[in-house]
Amino acid sequence: MINQVKNNNDKRETYAYLLGKYKKALREQFYFEALMIVYAMQEDRLRSMLYYLGTFDNRNTIMVSGKVKGDLKKLLKDRYGENAKLSMTTITGKMRLIQAVISWSEHANENDNEYSIYLKTLKRLMESVDVDCVTGTLNEIEQWLHFRNEVIHASMNKNLEALFEGIDERIELGMRLARDLDGYIKEIKKDNSVRKKLKMGNR
Repeated sequence: MINQVKNNNDKRETYAYLLGKYKKALREQFYFEALMIVYAMQEDRLRSMLYYLGTFDNRNTIMVSGKVKGDLKKLLKDRYGENAKLSMTTITGKMRLIQAVISWSEHANENDNEYSIYLKTLKRLMESVDVDCVTGTLNEIEQWLHFRNEVIHASMNKNLEALFEGIDERIELGMRLARDLDGYIKEIKKDNSVRKKLKMGNR
């Protein structure tokens, strides 16, 4: 319903504007607005990480690439069981897929002949990332999301003093976690081996 950014300049403009709104919202105690912006940034950074892991053919789609869908479904089911769904429409779905990739990469043997070219390349890419730090950040985000959901979905049933106690610090923690994700993405982007190997381009 709302137009996507058209290019990198458009994306930078959106980011700069919303980060400015975030700082102003914190300063003027519009905490719900700040919370929404942090949540949006976390989800965007998770999506960007998945993009460089080869999950999407381009930046604007929510559909998993047909080139990797079968492999990613298998990794997800190996981690979460047969009923695990490959869904990129929620922040939880994005996090679960990244966690599944990390879990698999820690014990996978890239020389295993059963692995596709994609998985072998993905394994080598993950070796350039501090997966313990990524896992720690994802776990912290998961806990942060519980807090965010309580505020957004149940604020009318909260004691006001308890609702706002330390809320600015928790919001700032959420932003720090999003920026931590951005640091990991820069390492993955620098390599960019998966998208190169699969000839996905940089769309």
